[in-house]
Amino acid sequence: MQDEDAVNADVRVLFMDGERAARRGEVATARACFLEAGQAAADVQLWRSAIRCYRHVLELDLLDREPVERIGRMPNRVISGRGWDAYRAAIDQHARWPHFGCRGAQIVIGDLGAVIDCPGVGPVLELIMTDKDLIETRPDARFNGMPIAMAMILLRRAMWPAPRERATEPMNVRVTYAGRERVRLDEHGDWDPIVGESRR
Repeated sequence: MQDEDAVNADVRVLFMDGERAARRGEVATARACFLEAGQAAADVQLWRSAIRCYRHVLELDLLDREPVERIGRMPNRVISGRGWDAYRAAIDQHARWPHFGCRGAQIVIGDLGAVIDCPGVGPVLELIMTDKDLIETRPDARFNGMPIAMAMILLRRAMWPAPRERATEPMNVRVTYAGRERVRLDEHGDWDPIVGESRR
């Protein structure tokens, strides 16, 4: 088996190939590169790297079933509490949702509050910032039933379109989703459930 540094280098090369293709608008090529990078990481149990690669596939099309299914096959200790099972179920239950990506997601502030807007579909998430590091968000009515994993991919892309990949202490925010689920989301797109913190 290759050593971890070599595997990491392979994953990085594939990932960067995907990023360049995505910037050029070559969606099929970007998808293939991100999927291959995710598989290369998963093959040697670099689960966090694999999930990041698969999230980038979903940024191209949030209703792409393959990356969600690949994440769902990972060990439970890696994905537990992050909403990936609900993501798979939502794809099945909401077949009429339009396919859309979120690489161009933007936060738009208007008279009625702020929304995250994605090219081709318009508003997808409503949000308010109730404290300096606390965001409350819920899906637009058209996307009722949106799973938290999808919402966190959207929110991360809108908040940090150019994350600092080498940041040792990534920026993060607390998020309350749909009035009930609470997580801490960072600029790299990782999130963890918040347990035992009182509501304000």
